[in-house]
Amino acid sequence: MHRFYHSNPLDLNQIIILDEFASHHALRVMRVKVDDFLILFNGDGFEYRGRVSDINKKTINVEILSKEKNNNESPININLFQSISSNEKMDMVIQKATELGVSSIQPIFTSRSTVKLSLDRTKKRLMHWRQVSISACEQSGRSKIPTIKSPIGFDQISEGIKTTNSLNLLLHPNSLEESSNLPNEYSGDINIFIGPEGGFSQDEVLLLKKQNCINIQLGPRILRTETAPLAIIAILQYKYGDFA
Repeated sequence: MHRFYHSNPLDLNQIIILDEFASHHALRVMRVKVDDFLILFNGDGFEYRGRVSDINKKTINVEILSKEKNNNESPININLFQSISSNEKMDMVIQKATELGVSSIQPIFTSRSTVKLSLDRTKKRLMHWRQVSISACEQSGRSKIPTIKSPIGFDQISEGIKTTNSLNLLLHPNSLEESSNLPNEYSGDINIFIGPEGGFSQDEVLLLKKQNCINIQLGPRILRTETAPLAIIAILQYKYGDFA
């Protein structure tokens, strides 16, 4: 059954109008017709089963018939601190990290970041990234949307983790510590720090160490900035989450 995101509150017996983007996708791509059934979600953790009651030129009316808790969220909270990369690479990270069950994504600018964004472009990219995450939720069956935070400079990272009792992991290809050496059991928040193509600078690595970051590597091969987060998230979900 097709799934669509609706940003407003949903309730039983309510008739809602899908926004223009969702309506266009439903009509032009999914070929939805009157009396077809859909699943709606708005990020509150529930799925709302609805019936298409009316179709206009650009919008679709849906009657909410039932409400059910969606229990497919990961039992662990993974927060990804991702160095900002090119459009396609960043989109891939956000899409796949959402599918893999992260709780939040914090884009960061580092000293070796090659992507520079003006204030206006930053706002546009943030809106785009959030839409990428929503689309990934539609596809993967999630009903809670990861928080995609506004980009920050590296010097602001400590503000997001200094008060958190968490497992902080810095992926570094030269580390002697391997992911297999992580604690066998863990149930708190996990923060992952991924550098740009050139890696974090020495100063940035030292700053993260002061935040009790554990340097780990994922094997003998150097992974790209868009590959590394997906690999470690999958490992963590297998070790502590719901991949077992």
